[in-house]
Amino acid sequence: MFKTKRIIQCIDTHSCGEPSRVVVGGVPRIIGKSMKEKYEYFKKNLDYLRTSLLQEPRGFSNMLSAIITEPTREGADFGVIYTSATQYFEMCGDSTFSVTRALIETGMVKTIEPITEIALDTYGGIVRVRAEVDKGIVKSITYQSVPSFYLGIELIKIPEIGDLTADIAFGGLWYAFIDAKQIKVDIHPDNMGTFLKIGMVILGEINKQIKVEHPEDSSLNKIELITFYERDPRPGINYKIVNIYGNTSTCRSPAGTQSAARAAVSYGKGELKKGENFVIENGWIGSQHKVRVIKEVKIGKVKGILPELSATAYITGMYQAIIDEEDPYQNGFLL
Repeated sequence: MFKTKRIIQCIDTHSCGEPSRVVVGGVPRIIGKSMKEKYEYFKKNLDYLRTSLLQEPRGFSNMLSAIITEPTREGADFGVIYTSATQYFEMCGDSTFSVTRALIETGMVKTIEPITEIALDTYGGIVRVRAEVDKGIVKSITYQSVPSFYLGIELIKIPEIGDLTADIAFGGLWYAFIDAKQIKVDIHPDNMGTFLKIGMVILGEINKQIKVEHPEDSSLNKIELITFYERDPRPGINYKIVNIYGNTSTCRSPAGTQSAARAAVSYGKGELKKGENFVIENGWIGSQHKVRVIKEVKIGKVKGILPELSATAYITGMYQAIIDEEDPYQNGFLL
């Protein structure tokens, strides 16, 4: 008989191929008067739950998670803390899509057809989600992302590669966008290893050379992801991209924060107009996000946009995680 330290209830999902474990029960109370305080409390006191649920042997290095909590802001339905096997996120589009499907199709929110609206309280503010629902099944999901903005073009010097230019933008996380032509590698699944290697080299250097800081939150001061992109010649698709982050990790989906940041870059450069649909495709598996600019906004003194993203998600299973106090690997590991 195993000695149970904790049993945690989860709904396993994916959005555009990106796996996300939605944690709905079994977690101790997460203390905090704001989502930022809850985020910091979980990170300081309950991080073992993140590693236990998302790292091996229960997960793997690219798994995401969304921990459901009570909200702290008036008008929100649920609070959400976004994590992954390697780090925490202030915002995560993939898990937002996944949380929405999980909440609706398990009856945690009242379903109204044809459109169910949910307000999620997150570190970055309230995220408002609309789900198209038909006979209880979620068909598509759209959410307003956080205010996003384009910082400009920066030169980075990478000893192993040479000089590169990068578009720096914020879409919930800080991104550096690099045209794949600069490294002379085509975006194709056969080249994944090359992109991972080069991306991690750049990620290791870029924050030494480029200083970023969100105008309204000084704690958002680090470029978290490198995005390589190609303009796509196919009708209806604007860009093909790959994201590199964490400890040699790559996204299966376009990534919601990337799509928001990419829209900010394209809008800032005059390539995208308000209300136009903009399609971004993941270069590994072909999953897509549709994004459009709703309106211009100000973030402090910085001009930005409010982007709207559309995709969907699917429930892949119900998972009850058991943490056995005698298990030497109870809190997870990564290779």
